[in-house]
Amino acid sequence: MTGLILAGGQARRMQLPGRPLVDKGLVEIGGEPLVARMRRYLEPRVTQVWVNANRELDVYARYGRVLVDDPALGENLGPLAGVASALAQIETPWLVVAPVDVVLLPDDLIERLAKAVLEAQAPIAYACAGGPQPLCMLLHRDMYSSLCDFLRMGGRKVQQWQQLNQAVAVEFSPDANVFFNVNTRDDLCAAQQLLSATKT
Repeated sequence: MTGLILAGGQARRMQLPGRPLVDKGLVEIGGEPLVARMRRYLEPRVTQVWVNANRELDVYARYGRVLVDDPALGENLGPLAGVASALAQIETPWLVVAPVDVVLLPDDLIERLAKAVLEAQAPIAYACAGGPQPLCMLLHRDMYSSLCDFLRMGGRKVQQWQQLNQAVAVEFSPDANVFFNVNTRDDLCAAQQLLSATKT
């Protein structure tokens, strides 16, 4: 399978007035960018790591094959645009997707998503942990046409599209730390504390 890091968001809640734009995937935590952490997680588990980004492409290229959102699908389509762009190009049957800002993924995430799609004969599986984590998903490349149609019809909600395609939810422990994601500067501080705690 191919691994896709979603790093194409605008990170509005990370921005400070009058300051240069912040690219969330390049924000450092524990002395390294978020994108480096996610690459390290994915690399031993997938055939190839790709990064969906729409800025700082040269920098992101250090961490995987970079692809931008397909302009033919439109603008400001959200994370599904990055997924569609990847599905159009991958050479493997399966794509595993992870947002760049999730700092504590379960070690067995991909293994359990893969087991779920095989057992249910489903084209998509996504994680749940006290609530859905729809962007932490595994999906088959045959979903490309369905996803493009959904986007062209104005769809944007990840779960809505997944539900239209018989996606399987995979339950993980609802531990508050699992799937913790960094949206704000306060989240960044909290994530640093969580990571420090996991090392002790």
